[in-house]
Formats: sequence, C-alpha cells, structure tokens
Amino acid sequence: MTGFRVSPSRSRGWKGFILNRVGIKFFALLACFCLVLCGTIGLAKAAPVQVVSRNIEPFSFSKDGIRTGFSVELWDDIAKELSLSSTYSIAANAKAMIRDVETGKADVAVGALSITSEREKQVDFSQPFFQSGLQVLVKSQPSGASSIFSAIATNLLTWQMASGLAGALIVMFFISHLVWKYEHPVNEEMWPKSYWSGIGESFWWTISIFLVGGADNKGPIGKGGRIVATLWMITSVIAVSLLTASLSAVLTVNALPGDINGPDDLYGRTVATVEGSVAQSWLEDQVNPSGQRILVKTYPDVQASINSLRSGLTKAVVYDAPILNYYLLKDNDTSLALVGDLFERADYGFALKNGSPLIEPINQAMLDLRESGVIDRLRSKWFGS
Repeated sequence: MTGFRVSPSRSRGWKGFILNRVGIKFFALLACFCLVLCGTIGLAKAAPVQVVSRNIEPFSFSKDGIRTGFSVELWDDIAKELSLSSTYSIAANAKAMIRDVETGKADVAVGALSITSEREKQVDFSQPFFQSGLQVLVKSQPSGASSIFSAIATNLLTWQMASGLAGALIVMFFISHLVWKYEHPVNEEMWPKSYWSGIGESFWWTISIFLVGGADNKGPIGKGGRIVATLWMITSVIAVSLLTASLSAVLTVNALPGDINGPDDLYGRTVATVEGSVAQSWLEDQVNPSGQRILVKTYPDVQASINSLRSGLTKAVVYDAPILNYYLLKDNDTSLALVGDLFERADYGFALKNGSPLIEPINQAMLDLRESGVIDRLRSKWFGS
C-alpha cells in the first residue's frame, strides 16, 4: 500500500502560489511605504522656512512692500541654493528675534545679528557673513577761522570769566589807590594830588604793569609805593602766565573735532542707542576708574537715535559702524560725523535653533556663494566699494 504523495510539479505549484501571493503583498506594502515616504519628503520640502527679521537698513527693510536688504538678499540666494521657500515675520528688536528662534516660533533669524557668547547660549549661529563693530556718532564741528573765533568766544564769554574780570578790575583799582596814596605826597608830578586825576594816572600805570610789565618814564620813588609796585609786578607775572595757559587750552580744545572723540569721552554724557542691541549692553556695562557711568537712552531704531542727536536730546549715538555710515551716506548729512576707531568688533550671522539641521546646508551654501563672488557683489551693491 502506497502513501499519499504530492507530485513534484504540484508541490512546486503550491509553493509558487504561496510565494507569489506573499511577494505581491510585500511589494505592495513596500510601494505604499515608498509613496508615503516620498509624500512626506515632498511636504517637508514644500513647507516654507519661518524667517524672523527686523527693520534695520541696509540689512533688512521693506521697500515698496517687498522685504529687501543685504542680509535678506543673501538669505534668498541661500534659500535658492537649498530649494527652500521662506515666509517672513518682523520682530521689534534683536532680543525678540533671538527669542523667536529659541522658542521655535521661527526657524532662522535674518538681519544684522552680532554673534556673541551670550546669544550663543540661546541659539546656534551660522558662519559669519559680515564683519562689524561699534562706533561713535556726534555732531560735526564747523571748520574755518570764524568757527574757531566763535568757539573761543563761547568758552571765554561766560559768567565765570565776567566775574573774574570784575575781580581783577577791583584789585587793580585797589593797587592804584595804594600807589597814589604813597606816591602823591613825594611825587606830585607823576601822581597829582587831585584824587580822580591821581587815581587816573595810577590806574594807567597799574594796567601797563599788568599787560607789558612797565610804564614809560613813570614809576614810584617812595618806599611804600615801591613795595606795592613790587608785589603788583610779581602778581601780574603770575596772572598773565595763568591767562596765557587758559587761552592756549581753549585754542587746543577747539582745534579738535569736538568734545567727544571716542568711547573714552562718553562718561557722564547722555548717549543714544537702539533698544536691545549689543551697543546698549556695552554702554550699560562701562564704568570709568572714578566710578562714572555713561547715561544710556534707548530708542526703537537707528533713525530715532540719530534724530535725538540732531535735536540735542543726546550728545552722541553708539551703534554698529556700517549701519551708522549707511545712514550718513543715505541722508548726505554733513552735520554729523563718525569719530574714533571701531571698538567691540563683532561678526554678523544667521541665528538658528540649537541643533537645527539647516546649519550645515546653510554654511555650505554660504561658502559656495562666497567663492562664486555673490557676497562681494552684494557688499558692493549695498555699501559701495
């Protein structure tokens, strides 16, 4: 009796049938997975990057309803390289931009953000794309001889000078009176006995001694008069020396561009800057050896800070040098001038959330744009040669 056996052909048929069905299901699932994955990638690529910026010419501002500027155009070129689309939101200041990126409200911050150690604790930065630093903006000093004489007059014609001159005249009158008192009994020819005539002659002698050190053919011969004359001569030499030194100091000071020529001259003065900026932090941290601080007054933007300087509300503006220079060139304003060297040098970069996957692609795209000369062309466009 033979047992039931499946023929090889039948066996292969059943196995092939089962394998075919499993294979079809497997490939069907694989195809579905690939479709879902491709769709997800497509959606990820289609999702726009959330960009936060602020109005700060010439790096980011709105013109005819379109966001433009050096940083914006650079970001647009990077986004084009990476096939990214962008949507913009506008923050009030740099601190708000950093906060939006840190909390995930925005993917990247584009503008004129200085890379600092404090900000690096909150966000990541791309490689730098612009070198900057702080500088001092003041009212320019008018030039020419008339302005020098005007400045000297302003410094000399004061209440202190007027009171000093009045005191000197009183002292001269007192000396004249003493010389006349001692001399007219023994030298009536030069010092008349008549009080007012004698005082007039004596006053002329006193002024001559003060200004030129002597009076022609006129001098005391009595003992008392010579003692007074000797004291007055010594006093006159000292007074003339002090007066000469004071005039020299006034001339030297007014030969300078102004009373503020750099950051060391800001202590005790009211200085304007933009709220939430690196300049504000720097100004508020400064203390000179005598404990004197800088009086900081913040404004919402650069234009408001400059207007406060023009109107006399502040004595100087401290902010990023390229931005201040841009406003001077834009307004063709010769009444203001940048003074001193750059200080607190810093670099600008794009801010991204810590660990953002966009950092490396952005850095690579930026290197490509730098090597191809795109960044140099943008710099020439917005800042000239």
